[in-house]
Amino acid sequence: MLHNTDSDKVANFKMLYLIGGMAAFLAMAANLLDIVLGFGSADVTAYGSKSAREWFALFNASRFHGLYMLGVLNLVYQACLAPLYYVLVQAHRRYRKLATVALALFFIGFALYVERSAAIPMAVLADKFAAATTDAERAILATAGERILARGEDFTPGAFPGLIMGGIAALIMSFVMLRGGVFGKVNAWIGLVGFAFLSLFTILATFKPELYIITFYGFGMTGGMLALAWFALTGRRLFRLARTAGQEQEGR
Repeated sequence: MLHNTDSDKVANFKMLYLIGGMAAFLAMAANLLDIVLGFGSADVTAYGSKSAREWFALFNASRFHGLYMLGVLNLVYQACLAPLYYVLVQAHRRYRKLATVALALFFIGFALYVERSAAIPMAVLADKFAAATTDAERAILATAGERILARGEDFTPGAFPGLIMGGIAALIMSFVMLRGGVFGKVNAWIGLVGFAFLSLFTILATFKPELYIITFYGFGMTGGMLALAWFALTGRRLFRLARTAGQEQEGR
């Protein structure tokens, strides 16, 4: 029999697991949309190859495409990871310290990525550039745009710390899942391989932009597909944990 305090714990864990499962599938949806748009784009070129004026033209032609190309879906994706990682920390009692390290790395990386993201600032500058009436105004806005791109365009040195810390956090969390016994080993290994590929893609795309196309369709797309499978398996397992939380509490 469960006492009232135990029942409260069960209810709390059920809610946590449900939130984690929903977050996993939302992150998967953001990733899937990113992959679909990437396949359908005729603009798969190395980041850092466009000038601010070219970005302004892209934004003025299609605001959504401009935001997408500057990583707005990464912001959505990483926002979904925050509750998911927190739940994974709570699910791994024996490895909570290591899982907490992964969570801390993720939040630091996420904060850096959000602070340096070029998506929203470039959209604002694009509007001002379109409304500018003199060459001098446009020159000032273009210079400001170049600074923003240098600081936070995806797969450039400015954005690298946030992206790579997120990749390392995902690898550590997948290792915790491998050792923790809460999730299946296949689930964990898919995460380890997938996030390793994505991290390698991040490194190569940032520092070897001439190889961007090769790494995008090799490591990037492969890692992305494995990440989709990881989110699906992780979300499914969390939903199952939500259903069996009471049984597990009685068995302790």
